[in-house]
Amino acid sequence: MYGWYENKCFDCYRFITYRENDRVESQYGKDIYMNKHYINSSERKDNMKDRIKKLKQYIRDGKHKKHRLDIKLDILEECINGGLSSVQRAAHLTRRMCETEQPVILTDEKIVFTRTIPSIPSVYSSEEWAQLSTNRTLHELGTISNICGDWGMVLTQGLLGRKKAALTAREINKEDHQVIEFLDCAIETIDAVLTLSTKYANKARRMNRYDLAEILEHVPANPPRSFHEALQGLRLLHAVVWLGGHYHVGLGRFDQYMWPYLKADLNSGRLDIEGAEEILAEFFISLNKDSDFYPGVQQGDNGQTLMVGGVTPEGIDGCNELTRMVLRVACDVAMIDPKINLRFSGQRIYPQSGYAGADIRLSGMPTVTAQQLER
Repeated sequence: MYGWYENKCFDCYRFITYRENDRVESQYGKDIYMNKHYINSSERKDNMKDRIKKLKQYIRDGKHKKHRLDIKLDILEECINGGLSSVQRAAHLTRRMCETEQPVILTDEKIVFTRTIPSIPSVYSSEEWAQLSTNRTLHELGTISNICGDWGMVLTQGLLGRKKAALTAREINKEDHQVIEFLDCAIETIDAVLTLSTKYANKARRMNRYDLAEILEHVPANPPRSFHEALQGLRLLHAVVWLGGHYHVGLGRFDQYMWPYLKADLNSGRLDIEGAEEILAEFFISLNKDSDFYPGVQQGDNGQTLMVGGVTPEGIDGCNELTRMVLRVACDVAMIDPKINLRFSGQRIYPQSGYAGADIRLSGMPTVTAQQLER
């Protein structure tokens, strides 16, 4: 069963049945999930910090575009002269894009990456492309698209952990030249991302943003130590996939792999609900910086989606504090990205798990999909 919500109220009572006074007590400081709390959407919008409001307006007005460079990177000759294979060309493209990107850190920004190189260069000549596509049907533009990385795994291990795994696999498979080629390209790509994060860290230090520099020196090279670090690491990892010429890159089951970082912060007192909402709002806003670069049937149809809700691999309710927070923050931010896919399980978990119908009705999200799962 699917329902589409496009900036208007869908009769979500068909999906959710709850009593008017149902509420869920939050263990993290305040009773924030009471249905009546969301009746006045303007009240929620007023909860946005001034810093976030200013950043959102800055991006909406397109002022960040002044940092885009008039550079048209041409690496085709490098690929041809180097005799690079398809896999090697893909890695070479990612490395050259990361090398050419210039770090931009906006005033008071805490989640960074602003793309400065507008176009992705081709790694194939027209003749090579014609040969590749002869007697074949290409999917859409022909490049790898409509994909989602295992973000949770990469964050958990860090890029240095993934590089170590690649080096280990390389030693085991040293007689298999095809495997060696792939692993060498994976290592080249990892090093490219680390180079980009180092450039941003150095920029932060030059701006006396030592807190931000410390984060960028740690992630995405290493596993995040906080919710903030996890969001920053994800922002860079996700952005680089686009830099590699891929598109319609999703963010997966966001509330499942990001929840451990938020939960640890809330339990330790390092972060409260309001602070978490603020940094999550900034992450959502950051996804709108470069959306005009991304291909789609129409602007905004770019595949920057994330999934919340549903069940865990063990078949139990997967809803958590972050699930509900994503809905609230998407309501506050009210920008085209990310698109929220809301998964409903076959279990009767509402409203006990904290989904209030008003959350969805007032969310203002461009697209929300509700899915009925059978166990």
